[in-house]
Amino acid sequence: MTTPPHTRPGSKRPSQVQTRRLTLRDGRVVDVRLLERGDREGLAAAIRRLSDQTRYLRFASAKPRLTKRELDFLVDVDHHHHEAIVAVDPTTGRGVGAARYIQLPGEPGMAEIAATVTDDWQGHGLGTALLAQLAGRARDEGYSAFRASVLASNQRSIAMLLAAGFAPLPSGGTLREYELTLAQPPAAGRVRPAPP
Repeated sequence: MTTPPHTRPGSKRPSQVQTRRLTLRDGRVVDVRLLERGDREGLAAAIRRLSDQTRYLRFASAKPRLTKRELDFLVDVDHHHHEAIVAVDPTTGRGVGAARYIQLPGEPGMAEIAATVTDDWQGHGLGTALLAQLAGRARDEGYSAFRASVLASNQRSIAMLLAAGFAPLPSGGTLREYELTLAQPPAAGRVRPAPP
């Protein structure tokens, strides 16, 4: 019998992880918290608000909407093997970004990541802030490294990964792979909490 992830020694129960208000590098404020099943409709709405180009870069295919099964997968997090965080604009209450990791089968300590930021919030440091928060969660859960697969044409995401300390792995074709060791907080960890 395995111990449920939220009761592992040193693991923070999801109920103990509160919303964090962060100030991004341009002064914008965002609330970041764990994704919950109740976020399903908000997540679907945020994905619908993405431009065709942003959806393509995130999902590596034209995707006008997510299927019920895809949405189920995205909100079915166990807060250990599959974790997700969301960023909410406190002035509108709308989701403006999300990041997640999923444990890679057969690679203990390694998790694959993905992140999405709505078009109107891109270029303000939100992806970097989400990556830093997600890395902290992963370290709390015992992960030692992140891997990211990104379309070669997604220059913004590649630049963000490199700035956060990810190293490119040998790869070719339309996808590029990057890896980050989680022993120390990534460079993205310089995002400062907002004053109370």
